[in-house]
Amino acid sequence: MATTLNNGSRLFGEIENIRISDIHLPSNNLRISNSLNIEKIANSIRQHGLLHPLVVKPRSNHFEIVAGYRRFLACKSLHWKKIPCHIANLDDMQTFEVAMVENIRRKSFTPLEEANAFKIYVSDKGWGGVTDLSNRIGRSPSSIIRRIGLLDLPEDVLDSIKRSELSPSTAAELFRVKDPIKQSHLAKLVARQHLTTKKVRRIVSNDLLSNNPSDSETRSQLRAFDKSIIVLRVALNKIATIMDEENKDDLLIQELLLYQRNILHNQIGILLKCKKKYEKKILRYRNHIK
Repeated sequence: MATTLNNGSRLFGEIENIRISDIHLPSNNLRISNSLNIEKIANSIRQHGLLHPLVVKPRSNHFEIVAGYRRFLACKSLHWKKIPCHIANLDDMQTFEVAMVENIRRKSFTPLEEANAFKIYVSDKGWGGVTDLSNRIGRSPSSIIRRIGLLDLPEDVLDSIKRSELSPSTAAELFRVKDPIKQSHLAKLVARQHLTTKKVRRIVSNDLLSNNPSDSETRSQLRAFDKSIIVLRVALNKIATIMDEENKDDLLIQELLLYQRNILHNQIGILLKCKKKYEKKILRYRNHIK
């Protein structure tokens, strides 16, 4: 049945065939990607018909799409004159929720589109907190927070996510790297070497990118280790000399000197291990950036 735009007695959810010229795109379209697969949807509609009507809401002189943006474009490409639509009287928040849930249910969102939708709901519009959104869409609060956090990454990292060079889970590992330049560097490393999320997590945990030592800093650190080891070895030699030359018959003094010698041995051992660990860390970092 044809519809008139000024009919004020419509019921919530009523289905009517609406002229395609009377349907306008949503004022706040949540889809920002250009890859909408309209041709694929159009082929499905051509073969099977429109299985799920659009959801629209009435405006003063037209209808605005709430859910079904891609189906609308597909029907338009097929030169349909009218489209079956659910007519729903919704406020702005309800409109947004229906559109968001519809896109999530159909897995239509890209990761960044989803992140943007969550941010609009929680931060920009303030319609509810993370817990409220979690209850509405069936996602954990932590997953929502991680999704929104993607939007704080540098622009080139976001481009890598758009190109599917960087998965959302891998990108989330970059949150702990506070320097945007290092975030970008690691994102390029992931794309170039096809690093797994686990590998990236290990790199970040080892603080390889958070502590990017220059050659001069590296030499300075190694010299500090060497100086400390030399000082302890000099002290160790002095104790050995004292033990050999003096107070050999004084068991108490000999015992104290032996105790001090063991402490120095342990300290030297600890410093040698730390130096070796530091050298391995530097080597791993340099291998990663080659």
